[in-house]
Amino acid sequence: MIICNNLNTFFKNTSVIFVDCTFKPTKKIQIDDFLFFVDEKNNVVSINLLNNKALNISETQKFFALNSKQKQKLFDITIKNNLKISDKPKFIYGKILSRFPHPKSEKLFVLSVDIKQSNPIQIITNTLDSLPEKIVVLALPGSTTYDGTKILEGKLLDLDSYGMLTGYNTLGLKGDGLIFGKINDMGKDFKF
Repeated sequence: MIICNNLNTFFKNTSVIFVDCTFKPTKKIQIDDFLFFVDEKNNVVSINLLNNKALNISETQKFFALNSKQKQKLFDITIKNNLKISDKPKFIYGKILSRFPHPKSEKLFVLSVDIKQSNPIQIITNTLDSLPEKIVVLALPGSTTYDGTKILEGKLLDLDSYGMLTGYNTLGLKGDGLIFGKINDMGKDFKF
């Protein structure tokens, strides 16, 4: 999943494309209307799109996942220019398997979440409606939210956290609270 944030409201005809924030940008490479931010191994972190027409992005699209045609155009440009672009999952559905109070905080909870990969992942959260058996949307490491928050693996009070539960506001959508799904959504990408 490659995410696009259309900045047209503030910067006419311009978008930021979030690819993988686990890499640290060290250089910029401009190719036509694309300004690539890459690390020392040419892994793409993000892209400033200086002309939304280059990827057929409409004014009404706000924060969304690029479609297959848009991604293919990026892949073609990156391959031709020896850049590496990742299309790994960013916002997916997972099933909360368990929830326990954090041993060092009354306001935090330790979740085990099944995302249909080899092992469940652990997420530390302060959300009250993140209960066992619920299907929720979560942001995996490498994701960037609507407001620009980078999701990375980290520790909260000495416990590992491999992502963040995702609410409507996190993705720039109308609605309150967490985004819930159905059992058959488990492990699938969230559809914007």
